[in-house]
Formats: sequence, structure tokens, C-alpha cells
Amino acid sequence: MELKRIVRYAGAVEFITLEAQSERATIAPDLGCQCFEYRVASLDVIAGPPDIETWRAHPFRSGIPFLFPWPGRVAGGRFRFGGREIDLPINEPARGHSIHGLTWNCAFAVTRRGPYYVHTELVSSSDAELRRIWPWPFILEIDYEVGNGLRVRARLRNTGQEPMPFGLGAHPYFHAPAGGVGARGELTVQVPAALAQWPLDDKMIPTGSPVALRGKNDLRQPRKLGVESYDDAFRLDPARSLADPCARLVNPANRTAIEIRAEAEFGEFVVYAPPDREVVALEPYTCGPDAFNLANRGIESGLRVVKPGESFETGFEIRLSAP
Repeated sequence: MELKRIVRYAGAVEFITLEAQSERATIAPDLGCQCFEYRVASLDVIAGPPDIETWRAHPFRSGIPFLFPWPGRVAGGRFRFGGREIDLPINEPARGHSIHGLTWNCAFAVTRRGPYYVHTELVSSSDAELRRIWPWPFILEIDYEVGNGLRVRARLRNTGQEPMPFGLGAHPYFHAPAGGVGARGELTVQVPAALAQWPLDDKMIPTGSPVALRGKNDLRQPRKLGVESYDDAFRLDPARSLADPCARLVNPANRTAIEIRAEAEFGEFVVYAPPDREVVALEPYTCGPDAFNLANRGIESGLRVVKPGESFETGFEIRLSAP
């Protein structure tokens, strides 16, 4: 990513650079605390936006968008919880859904920083639009750290008087192929801990509980990408080893493997590989798509509820390895 070009378009937006030996990450706290760049030596790992206007037009198509208070879609932008009927902004008009949460364009405050880490915080009551849409006040902290990988950590605290439903996730985009060497079709993708897949209708909403893996979606073993496209959600095995990666993207041309490791709270995973762009997204989620509405139908969706005054914490990391 040409960082100078990003800055020229950004105006007052602050970009924070984290560095440790050969690794470098660029974080934009003012833009939803998104990571715009992660490099290891000469390898540009994350597919960041070419400029700030492109990001503003398509905030979920590059970098590492952080998805909160839900990842994925909410059908029709509506759900019920605790006797409330919640109406959310429709930001996927083609399908009529709300997608990927509300904090993507919120400004996070930087509370601590060093050469290789940054700690940020969003107090929901300080954002008038967020306060209007989301009735449960919270504090969300996001930490980034580089050094033998890029680590992302999230902490949520319910500062209100009622239980708050939520899910969170991340949407890391990787170049396909990584390093610009080889071809997209030669990449292999793997989700070794996949246990089942979410059955999705033509509007990308689950029709029921997860079902057995089948066809191209059986990614427990490495599968060549070829001409396939993906926009599929998986349930991970709760007994998986947390020392092992949730997902791997391997480029045999330069013998580069990109791995996602995620803590146990991330029970769901999405693979997104569009047919018309040379990117692959490997996305750890704490809940499935349309989790609020699935839970109301009695379907285990991974939806979490944090009680007043209580907290939730989890994290994931991106790491390079040999194939």
C-alpha cells in the first residue's frame, strides 16, 4: 500500500505506524480502528485500500475492518431483544440487510502507544449516532501489536443497566496471490477446524442450523482455489487445538503461508474469495450470520450477552509461516 497516498487524501485522519524488526502495521484509530497495512519485510500481507476515498466508498473491502456489535448480516436490519424492537441502518441495499456492525467509522481514542503496540478505546456514549441507533452503552477497547505476527485484542464492557447482545469479528483481506508472485488459482485455502457450514439462502441469510460440510466447502484439507469463489460461513470445532491455525492461505509460488489463529471465543469463520478481485478474506467471528434473529428462533448462533458491569475479551493473530 502506498501510505503517502493514503495520508494525502486523509486530511486530519491520524495513521499510527507500529514496527518490530521487519514487521510494520498501519492503524487508523479515527476510521473504526481499522488496520490499513501489515507488511513483513518486502511482503505486503494485507490488501489495503489504494486511497481514503476508496475506503470511504467501500469500507469493508480492504484492510482489516473490525466488525461490532455484530459481524455478517442482520436480516432486514431488524431484531428483537429484551422486549425491544431494534431497527438498524440498511447498508447492503441490494439484499436489504444491515451488515458488519456500527463502529466501522467511529473514532477510537488512543490511550496508550509504543513503537510496536497501540491501545485504543471507544466510549459509545460519546458518539451521538451510535447512541441513537444502539440502545446499550458500552466501552470497546482494541489493541494491536506487532512482533512475530500481528495480534489484535478486543475488550468489551457493558456500561449500561441492561444485558447487551453482541457479536464481533474481523475481516482481514489478503492479496491473492500474496507477494504478487504466482496466480490466484494456484493458492490453497484451508479451514482445518471447520465442523459444519451455515446453509444460506439467496440473500445470504442462514435457513437453519449448520449442516455437514460438502463439495468445495469441505476445507478441512487444503483446497486449490482454482476458479472457485467463496462467501461461506463455517462453524469451528469447539474442541480444536488453539495452538493450531483456524485457517491457512498458501501461495506455492513463493512458499508463503498466511495463518489465522483465534481464541476459543471465535466459534465461527467466514471465507470470502470474490471471483472479480484478487483478494481472499479469512474472517474469525464470535457468532454466525444473522445471529440475533437465529437466537430468537431457538437456533444456536453463537450470540453472546454481556451483563451490566461485566466484560468480554478475546483476540486473534495473523502470522506467516512456511507451507
